[in-house]
Amino acid sequence: MGDLTMTQPAGWAAAAAAMALLLGLLLVLAGLWLRRSRGLGGGKTVSLDRVTLTSYRLGLTGRLDRLLKAGGAIIVEEWKSAHVLRPWHRAQIGVYLLLVEEALRVRPSHGVVVCGDGTRHRVENTADLRAWVLELAGLIREARADVRKPIVVNPRPGQCLPCGMRRHCSQARL
Repeated sequence: MGDLTMTQPAGWAAAAAAMALLLGLLLVLAGLWLRRSRGLGGGKTVSLDRVTLTSYRLGLTGRLDRLLKAGGAIIVEEWKSAHVLRPWHRAQIGVYLLLVEEALRVRPSHGVVVCGDGTRHRVENTADLRAWVLELAGLIREARADVRKPIVVNPRPGQCLPCGMRRHCSQARL
């Protein structure tokens, strides 16, 4: 009888350990599935929305959603709720690529925009992208030189309602 009582607790402990191991495995697999379904890339996360980069030389500042290292390369990821890649998403990635290059002294080959549906859009770090981003930045600085002069924005009606500048905007549409 003494042997029976000794093996029962050991049996329960082994069963509980097996269940905990199985649960842990299921959680790991669920996490991997969730990362893939959200479009998150593999690699080691270097920064996750906690570093603001500034280049006084270029006059640019930005806060990256994710900076990762994969296969020896530095990659910028930007997450968007939109389901379509827009030109301003490419411009934002372009700014981040310039900022990372200046801060880390390494030129990333590309960045990735991850859309709300999990699709990944690779944006190459080309000379054309770099020139376009710097031109846009110059146009913005020029427009802001005289803050009294309105910037023509031509918004779609749905863009005005959530905009924080709506009550100050002479171009708002409802």
